[in-house]
Amino acid sequence: MDRSESFSVGTLHAAIAGLSPLKAFMLSLVCGILTVFAFAPFYFWPVFILVISLLIWLVDGARSREKWGKAVFMRGWAYGIGFTLASMHWTAQPFLVNPEQHLAFIWMPLILLPAGLGLFFGLGTLLAGRFWSRTPARVFAFATALAFTELLRGTVFGGFPWNWSGMIWEPGSPVSQMASLFGLWGLSALTFLLAAAPAAMADYRREGSDFNRILPLMVSAVIFASGWAWGTGRIMAMPPTEGAAVRIVDVEVRQDDKYPTDPEGRPVVTQQLRDQAATNILRAYLIGTGDDFQDEPRLVVWPEAALPLPLLQDPNALDAVALRLGERSLIAGTARVDRYAEPQPEWYNSLAIIDARSRMRGANAIYDKNRLVPFGELSAADIIPFGHSISGILPGALQQMATAGFTPGPEGSPLELNDGRSFLPLICYEALFPGLVQRTLGEADFLVNISIDSWFGTGIGPEQHYSQARYRAIETGRPLVRAANLGYSGVVDVYGREVQSNISANMVEDLPVKVIDTIVPDYTIKTLFNQWSSYWTWLMLVLMNMVTFFYYRISA
Repeated sequence: MDRSESFSVGTLHAAIAGLSPLKAFMLSLVCGILTVFAFAPFYFWPVFILVISLLIWLVDGARSREKWGKAVFMRGWAYGIGFTLASMHWTAQPFLVNPEQHLAFIWMPLILLPAGLGLFFGLGTLLAGRFWSRTPARVFAFATALAFTELLRGTVFGGFPWNWSGMIWEPGSPVSQMASLFGLWGLSALTFLLAAAPAAMADYRREGSDFNRILPLMVSAVIFASGWAWGTGRIMAMPPTEGAAVRIVDVEVRQDDKYPTDPEGRPVVTQQLRDQAATNILRAYLIGTGDDFQDEPRLVVWPEAALPLPLLQDPNALDAVALRLGERSLIAGTARVDRYAEPQPEWYNSLAIIDARSRMRGANAIYDKNRLVPFGELSAADIIPFGHSISGILPGALQQMATAGFTPGPEGSPLELNDGRSFLPLICYEALFPGLVQRTLGEADFLVNISIDSWFGTGIGPEQHYSQARYRAIETGRPLVRAANLGYSGVVDVYGREVQSNISANMVEDLPVKVIDTIVPDYTIKTLFNQWSSYWTWLMLVLMNMVTFFYYRISA
């Protein structure tokens, strides 16, 4: 063998596929970890193509074994563990708020969660293995199986569609515009195909044409080159941006400062200290809300659970807010309790529209969050039968939610403001679900997403959460207004791009107050995805795989 042959693609494929089970498991794990650089805030998408192609070659080696099922599953599972650990390591943040009390349980987000969510990737890879082929057709089987598995990951146990593969394309970029046609899930399916295509260039066969080996790469390259060209033209055709003024206010306070605890992690029992913390935060929000502006009435938006008290049921706080608003309207996140519910009071994570008249008649409109976060807002007992028995090992801030939790409201619908405009409310986690937004959008003029991103820490979590919310604007053709405590706040246009804003910050009662003055564009688009939803994506995948199957069946 000469030097040129020693470095051929076929030789590299043989080396990867021939790894021992342990080495293959470790390489799959490393591949999963490396995917973090393909997503926000890095968006270095070539790394995703590299690791998926390597994973297919690893599955080639596993599939050649007589008892291949376990080997295929283990390599997919290892990839899923690495992917989840790298992408979602921020879930350990709540356990570090009081490490003396909760550090011993940090294995839950760092071991249990990756191992659990990794099962989806293991099962997806096993499903692909059932339809494996020595021909390049295997890359289509792999891409399809992983795409359907990602859909399952976004559904089971309430769903957690974090970092679908289509998220490697920065929202607002030309390629991201394809989500307006196929949705993020459709873009993810096509992205899996692109990432898998280079793996078809090598296999164990000595026969077979080079054209058939390179065809998947040619097909995916044509799809994405066309998508990039179309997306570029779509963005350039944008009309001048005009719209109504909006102010986004965030008192950038951490959760442990909003809800003070003692050294052992228990809520502070001194009413005076709790009231003082709430008063200071309320005063800071009011200072940021009250400046006059020439474009009245003006819309003001606060984040999810902005105040550490039920705003609508605290007369003093509601009076102070209503008096401050004047001719403005406020969209605010707040907890709400139904004390007359049986057999015990029910808490809701809510969004309310408030104006000057709300001190007499209450909120103009209220939306109660429908899609609750599993094991965070949704009671563990509602998800698994032994949920109550495990709640004691959770951090203090999560124990009540694990046993009682919030009560889900009905699916949302557009809420109307005093000026006649309407918006679709999305609280935190709900902005991750394309189907939920598509079903409930109606005739809304824009989207409003409020969140508490302080749970994610200061790493990649807040930016990834923001990136996913921006895709909802592309899919629906509606601008997005986002207010996230210690996260990314602002306005996004229908192409997923940030609208220019004036950002100011000052200190009130030793609390940093961030104020963003910008506009909500009037421009909206009717997108293909919004009209056809997932049916169009499913049809696209079925047709693509039927054509691929028959082509390789005839040419084999």
